[in-house]
Amino acid sequence: MKKAFCLFLTIILSLSVLAVSFADESDSIPGAVEIPYAGFRFVPPELFRNTTGIVVMDGVTEILDRVYYAYWTYYAMTEEERDAWLNDHNPDAPAEYRVCPLFFVLIIGNGMTFRSFNALNGNAIPTEYVHEIGTVGDYTFCLYTEGPNQDFIDVIDPVYRDEYTALASAADDVAAAFTIFEPTEKPDPYAGLIGSKFEFTTTDLDGNPITSTDLFAQSEITVLNIWTSWCGPCIGELPELQELYTRLLEKGCSIVGMLADDDLDTARQLIADNGVTYPVFLAPDTLNEFIRLEAVPTTLFIGRDGTVLAAPVVGAYIEKYEAELDSLLQR
Repeated sequence: MKKAFCLFLTIILSLSVLAVSFADESDSIPGAVEIPYAGFRFVPPELFRNTTGIVVMDGVTEILDRVYYAYWTYYAMTEEERDAWLNDHNPDAPAEYRVCPLFFVLIIGNGMTFRSFNALNGNAIPTEYVHEIGTVGDYTFCLYTEGPNQDFIDVIDPVYRDEYTALASAADDVAAAFTIFEPTEKPDPYAGLIGSKFEFTTTDLDGNPITSTDLFAQSEITVLNIWTSWCGPCIGELPELQELYTRLLEKGCSIVGMLADDDLDTARQLIADNGVTYPVFLAPDTLNEFIRLEAVPTTLFIGRDGTVLAAPVVGAYIEKYEAELDSLLQR
């Protein structure tokens, strides 16, 4: 996979999209989406409809204040295979090499141009692949697409190759498929979360039962870190979380890890390799009912009675965890 795509795809893994439908003739077109807080509407060109593989907008993420990143991906597989891979972790499901980014859109606010934004990021994005869609107010909208990835073409099944090549070559059609407008205020995905109680039953990685009541009652405040075994930032912060865990014990607080995937062998190895001694358990089936994750890691602050005490921290920010916890202890 090419470097610029990898750079942005590893910033954060978006798990949910706040989108709305729109009532006109495009409403029935698969893949048509409008994101008011990012200021765009996308109606897929004809080429992107009724495809053999899967074209999907996989996420919209605010990577800086008033700077959004929306990305579209091609899956060289069927819907059933994708569901098995994403949801069931089926060992017979397609591997990650059958997934490739198609394009992404940058929505750059604060009066910045693409050039000034890129300079702030060390000119990491090759400018020859950037197509400016337009400007609205103090926002600049840019499309990034590198064209067909030959490495990807070489490994996918032949039935998908011509289709993917055509899709990845359609930069002009893609740019014309966007309608841009002044972004609206982003909805708070965690509205109402503070003050609610997180109650669940689950097991640890060895199958031993765990209840939230018993878990949270042991500490004044529990830092609940939701992670996955395939998330780079999640894995990278494990040693720091262990160090923080040791410091928090002196304050009557604790850290626990909630594994949001079921690759237990990988998780156990990561825990051993990073010297993790704080409790780690499986996410309950009710997790998605309680909180809609925007990304992993996501970290919650839970009181002794199971009440959420503060807004979650999204992303791997150890210093924010400790600062928030200290602030809560001083109340």
